[in-house]
Amino acid sequence: MTRIDPAALAEKLAGNSLARRIIVLEETPSTNLAAKALAAEDAPSGTLVLANRQTAGRGRRGRAWQSEAGAAVCMSLLLRPEFPAECAPRITIAAALGVCRALRTFGADAAIKWPNDVYAGGKKLSGILSELGTQGGGRPYIVCGIGINVGQRAFPGELAETATSLLLETGHTVALERVISEVLCALAPLFPACGEDAAYAALMEEYCRLSCTLGRQVKITGVDGVRCGRAEGLDTLGRLLLRTADGALLTIQAGDVSSLRNAENSEEREKE
Repeated sequence: MTRIDPAALAEKLAGNSLARRIIVLEETPSTNLAAKALAAEDAPSGTLVLANRQTAGRGRRGRAWQSEAGAAVCMSLLLRPEFPAECAPRITIAAALGVCRALRTFGADAAIKWPNDVYAGGKKLSGILSELGTQGGGRPYIVCGIGINVGQRAFPGELAETATSLLLETGHTVALERVISEVLCALAPLFPACGEDAAYAALMEEYCRLSCTLGRQVKITGVDGVRCGRAEGLDTLGRLLLRTADGALLTIQAGDVSSLRNAENSEEREKE
């Protein structure tokens, strides 16, 4: 099994504000859970938790995130942003953009599926889970978990139809340390932008350009049932603006969505 080299990673990330403290675990149920435990111990912003093997990774709405040991990036960032808590949803948008930017540098034709997945070739390449929490005294923090399929040559069962890896998309093997470094270098300037309206607006423009959701007919299943329409854009917090057939414009909250599928081709199978 390929293991993350902490020394090589620390060298690549020297001076990066998101890697002030780097923790590499041999195995953990979830890097997000590990990061939240560290937050409760008053770990600083910029604490980076990585795992060579994650046994119970989670995506949105409690879905399992499966990762092959030594072939995937499993990491979580502990952030203590200075901007108001209501801006926290912007972190997921920024994270998706940063991951997409980074993966494109390796030659993957990566695009963002709203709100928090990165796709390539119509299949899922990366998933992101951001969680807002508070510790003693109500001090807020954000844990941003990122999973990236890097070196998998094949996926088991139904995942073969829905998942892909950097290796499968580019034909090249890339060291995990290099992927982690590229992602964190892309993210470092984006997270502070979430607290500045003008900077965040520019970030959103690029997110929209790289979106494989916007401008398409989609089918959304969520707490309000099934909604169909055209994904027209995003509001300032990254919520989806859906234009229905009767002309109504609905605002869709990511947390209320259990699945989003392309409705232009009913045979296309997309899973979050």
